[in-house]
Amino acid sequence: MSMSFALGRSGRGRCTVLSKAARAYSSAPSKQMSMLAREEAPEVKKIGGPASWTGKDLLEKKWWGYELPTSALAELDDALKYAYTTSLDWEGEIPMNMAQDKFPLKGAADIFAEMSDELENGTGAAMLANIPVEKYTVEELGVLYLGICSYIGNVVQQSSAGLRSKSRGYGMPLGHVKAEMKGKTPLDGKQANNYFRLHTDRCDMISLLSVRTASVGGHGRLASAAAIHDVMVDRAPDLVPLLYQPIERIWEGGEGVIALPIWAFEEKTGKFTTQISPSYIENAQYVNGVRKLTADEIEALDLIEEIGLEIGHDFLQKPGQLTFMNNHLVYHGRTAWKFAEADDVENVRDNEENGRLLLRAWISPYNSRPLPDTPAFNEMWGAVAPGVPRGGLDPAIKAGIKAKPAELVEAYTSGKADYYGMYKRKFAGEDVHL
Repeated sequence: MSMSFALGRSGRGRCTVLSKAARAYSSAPSKQMSMLAREEAPEVKKIGGPASWTGKDLLEKKWWGYELPTSALAELDDALKYAYTTSLDWEGEIPMNMAQDKFPLKGAADIFAEMSDELENGTGAAMLANIPVEKYTVEELGVLYLGICSYIGNVVQQSSAGLRSKSRGYGMPLGHVKAEMKGKTPLDGKQANNYFRLHTDRCDMISLLSVRTASVGGHGRLASAAAIHDVMVDRAPDLVPLLYQPIERIWEGGEGVIALPIWAFEEKTGKFTTQISPSYIENAQYVNGVRKLTADEIEALDLIEEIGLEIGHDFLQKPGQLTFMNNHLVYHGRTAWKFAEADDVENVRDNEENGRLLLRAWISPYNSRPLPDTPAFNEMWGAVAPGVPRGGLDPAIKAGIKAKPAELVEAYTSGKADYYGMYKRKFAGEDVHL
């Protein structure tokens, strides 16, 4: 049996068809899933539209590499000074209660509002190229950065089912992305200089401000989820429907594992969304009771990285460059980078205090899209309505924070688990021994 449906710019009509197919696949025994997918798969059409782009396309966009005018930079500087006169609550050097009333802007606010439209209704990616990071301390940059973010949306607490590192931002409005150890697999709550496959975070939008780069490596990677989807429709059409079915991944709330599709559409508006973290999916395979993925499912997940690196954008995010990425439209990743231990006097440039550093915020934009109204989306996001605070750690707290599964912890401490070992493809930039 074959099902087909018209695409249309909004994608309306496809959510119902695909969700029915996904339920059929997910209820079938694992060994039958590949055959069922091939025989019963709906004919999935391409998404297209402004959210489908290549790296070359992105470089031609106004908002990728946009330079703030001198007047806006002066406003930011004045707002930063004003913020320090207000009642800021601090945890260490991180302000916990930044808001627009503590960071007043006028002309710059209009710029950020225009950029917000591009992030939701255009490519889903933007870069401000000239934040003067050299003028400020890391603490001051945190205030300025969160002040800017307050004009994009609500800043939410960051979460991580894997590395629950406060230094990285777990439970905080701001994280410091850096290396605290060398290695392919982060251990003992420490951040590593490891490669990250293309992924999304559990928030509507992620933002990164570069403060320092490594002497070698540490490139960022971006790719359009819609463009990857459309290439896969051409290259492996039989695998595409598998990514519309629920796939288990670890998370820190509820039962510790939750199943969501990689690709989905909100039924009423036809708005597209995606949710993927290859390591979280891989980690769930070590948890007792989780259905084992088929070879075709693993192949489909592996293809996302392969296609994304072919058509996406690889770049070194230089100091002062501030990126915003809509997690419903854009995947991001990174290459490994050079890191030196504190006692390595010959490579002090790349140690924890002097090496690669980015500030990170998770944002729930004021103009965010509606999400599929399903139990799983409601549980993990906390809300599916547009424009409301959602995502991050709060939904996990509401569902009840879950300890990491003991069998998963054992798999990593014993060496049984190999980070990204479930996937057959290897890619440039994975070497952590730079």
